This record gives sequence, C-alpha cells and structure tokens, in this order.
Amino acid sequence: MTPGTAKAKGRATENQAVDWLRENGYPYAERRRLVGSEDQGDVTGMPGICVEVKSAAAWKPVQWLRETRIEMENSRSPIGFVMARPKGGTNVDDWVIMMHPNTLLSLLTDAGWCAKPTSLCTIVSETEENCTLARGHLSVCAFQTKIF
Repeated sequence: MTPGTAKAKGRATENQAVDWLRENGYPYAERRRLVGSEDQGDVTGMPGICVEVKSAAAWKPVQWLRETRIEMENSRSPIGFVMARPKGGTNVDDWVIMMHPNTLLSLLTDAGWCAKPTSLCTIVSETEENCTLARGHLSVCAFQTKIF
C-alpha cells in the first residue's frame, strides 16, 4: 500500500469512527488534526476521553496502547481507548476496543460494578469469617475494622 493510500484509508477509518461516536451519544466528536509534536488522539469533542483509531493489517496492540497512554497524558484525559478496525471490518460494530486494565477498572468502579477498596464501604461485620461489605458481596475480602 502506498503512503497516500494508507493515509486515505486511515482518514476514512477515523471518519467512520467519528460517525459511529456521533450516532451513539457524542454529537461533538470530530477528527482531530495533528498539531505539533504532542499528539492528543484522533478524535476530539469528547472532553476527558482520548480516542486512538487504528486500521492496519498488522496488529500491534502493545504499541497502540503505549501510544494511547502518551496521548492521554498530552490531552490530560483520564480515559483513553483504541478503536481498532480489523481487516474486513467494514461495520464499526465488528471493530475491537482496547484499553489499559486500569482504565477498565476505573470505568467499572465509577459505574458501580466494582467497590473501591478504600473509600465506598463500611464493614458490616467485625469478624473475618463474616466479612461483608455494605455495597455488596466481594469474593475476596481484606478484613479491616473500618474502610472509609
């Protein structure tokens, strides 16, 4: 593939990602133009969220996630992910989303699916055998008399 063709394919993939984001609750999403050396991701209009869009025959998830982390820092975004279009993936619903494990845990915690280990709960029982948390059952419980 020639460099011009690769750039055109990348642009088309970014436009497809932006269209999908707009259709799914981010009406201000738009392609970000590269300005300077500190890349801030491929999509703007989503404050606090860094989006890197990829369409490549060779998958490099570790490299892409490292790139996303740098872009998250550059854009001061606490959330970042890669939207990766697999070969033949013409429908965005068939694409793959990649993110750092800590980003996933942060999202799950903020959504209420995971208890913050030191801030959301108080212990109902003061015995290790009956360690139950007020916000639900945890499969592993580090016993303490209080969690604030």
